[in-house]
Amino acid sequence: MKHLFKEKAIFCFRRWENKSYSAFNSFHKCVKIGVLLVSYSLVDLSGSTPMQTDTTISRTIPLEGVDVNAEVVADVFAPVGRTITQISRSEIEHAPAQTLADLLNFSPGIDLRQRGPFGTQADLSIRGTSFDQSIVLLNGINITDPQTGHYTLNLPIDLESVEKIEILEGPAARIFGNNALGGAINFITGAGDNNNLKISASGGQYGFYKLSLANTLHVQNVTGHVAVSKTASDGYRHNTGFDGLNVFSQTAWKNKKFPIDVQLGHSRKEMGANSFYGAKYPDQYESLQTYFASLKANSTGKIKLTPSLYWRRNYDHYVLIRHNPAAYQNFHRTDVYGGDLTASIVSRAGKSNIGLLSRGEQIYSSNLGEKLAIPHNIPHRATDRQYLYADKRNSVSFFAEQNLYFGKWSTSAGLLLNRNSYTGKKIHFYPGIDVAFYPDSRLKLYASAGKAMRLPTFTDLYYTDGRLYMANPDLHPEQSIEYEAGARLSQNGFHIRANYFYRTISDAIDWIWLTDESVWHTRNLTELHMHGLSLNASWKAQHSVDKRFVRSVSVSCDLLNGEKTSGYISNYALDYLKHKLIIGIDHRIFKKINAHWKISLQHRNGEYSQYHQDTDSYSEVPYEAFLQIDLRIYYHVSQWNIFAEASNLSNQKHQDIGNITLPGIWLRTGITCHLTHGNSSKK
Repeated sequence: MKHLFKEKAIFCFRRWENKSYSAFNSFHKCVKIGVLLVSYSLVDLSGSTPMQTDTTISRTIPLEGVDVNAEVVADVFAPVGRTITQISRSEIEHAPAQTLADLLNFSPGIDLRQRGPFGTQADLSIRGTSFDQSIVLLNGINITDPQTGHYTLNLPIDLESVEKIEILEGPAARIFGNNALGGAINFITGAGDNNNLKISASGGQYGFYKLSLANTLHVQNVTGHVAVSKTASDGYRHNTGFDGLNVFSQTAWKNKKFPIDVQLGHSRKEMGANSFYGAKYPDQYESLQTYFASLKANSTGKIKLTPSLYWRRNYDHYVLIRHNPAAYQNFHRTDVYGGDLTASIVSRAGKSNIGLLSRGEQIYSSNLGEKLAIPHNIPHRATDRQYLYADKRNSVSFFAEQNLYFGKWSTSAGLLLNRNSYTGKKIHFYPGIDVAFYPDSRLKLYASAGKAMRLPTFTDLYYTDGRLYMANPDLHPEQSIEYEAGARLSQNGFHIRANYFYRTISDAIDWIWLTDESVWHTRNLTELHMHGLSLNASWKAQHSVDKRFVRSVSVSCDLLNGEKTSGYISNYALDYLKHKLIIGIDHRIFKKINAHWKISLQHRNGEYSQYHQDTDSYSEVPYEAFLQIDLRIYYHVSQWNIFAEASNLSNQKHQDIGNITLPGIWLRTGITCHLTHGNSSKK
């Protein structure tokens, strides 16, 4: 890499992600470009925490061009001028985390507002957006929940099945369509190159236990992966126990012309929901079940065709008073289904992508939607309750994107055209452009601009309880425009990144408090302005890793500031994480015993209404800053991995959401056995 601009070279780079369904890959085929600079721009991840892997060059030969060879199925999104962070498999294994939510909480730009530990319920936001303004993908499939963002992280996968996580900060509408205002997160599962069986068991305080089993089998050109996990706890305080089950399978049939990938998944959660949706009621209960299936293929010809079909169903049963369901309870069923077809071709000028996306969203509910002429029975319920309401909507999108590479410059420009039934015949346009400039092999300067839109959720449109909340079925979609500029420097294991963004959201959807009424209403009465600065630095040992005391160090800092134009009291719009500092250290203790630390300092903007049980009254209380220290000590030998970990070593009680105090120190220990069996079969 040191002679990058001194001579022309040929670079053979084989799949920087190594998974064909990575959502943020760049290339589909082999392309010759004039200088090695282009390939370097494509593998740059623009992140700098340990949750990111360096891409290395496999071979450099002083010939007359650049060959970049990579495969992709799902996606056509090129990270030319964007901020993308990756969490690798090794980083997942070493982090003091038991769930995907725990892991994401260590990432810069991410705000995980939890109502309970271990992913019981976690609201995801990126760059100060609300929990309804970002999307989640599983191997490139958009499975975001249309009822409410509270359920977006109800995934049928466990940490044991995840090979990598990709986090895109900023608008992604020109590829993924509606609702990607804040960004997108793609969970990539992986089976490995060998036949293997992984068995894990862990346990700790408050009756916590987690059991998981994952098996991978390669038979000729077919690879099967099946994973099952169960997690439960008695709870750290009254009515906070939970019980969860995940089942996931993935089958890949590889052939020369049309590889096929099939996913099936099921997730179940039952939880004591102490004060989840109101501090006055500590005995709430919630039960969720999620089903997921997808079918995807990709051609291997000159023009890459990637068709896919998917379906996701989520059941929700909510009870206000657990021992008295008849007092107040809700039943919901949402379905998301769709099909995509994308095409990609690589030429000397760059890569061209076009695609057609079709998506449907539907809800049956006991209280959300338009009243049904004929009520529907609720399946698998020993109750006379029925679905009395329903609603549905669909959208069709067409996108086109062109990636160009010339000299020290790279650009990616695209446009998505969207028509959805909610807004009638109107066609919405979402343009976006990314630009990157490389003064030399170490430094990258980049900038981007993009537009996005979010449709109101079914909760925004219909949730009315007659006491405190009044929804609005006539809401408009909210629109956003975001600009970003940044720089990244990489050399000898050091990575430094700084970026700044500015976002405006018009017709912002929020629950507001009208002065003449004691009820929360959903309205489009707010315009939001948010700007933020992110600074990240990391170092990772490149040589003699086993002998070094310190293996990696990272520091990330996010500073956000937002304001709104309306004078109404807002429930969600300005509840963002304004300061977030994350320090990560991985070091050796003795021989093969290692430690991984995560130290976080977080300060949330705004205040909440604290409930006083004795007087049945509320008072406004600002959120306080809190320090949390998490630690995992692990020992790895042969096929065994033994660990002990602690969450919140500083034992600080804090609240991500008002009136829900999260636990103090929580100790756990566990063991994993990773067995290789049968014959290896390289993918």
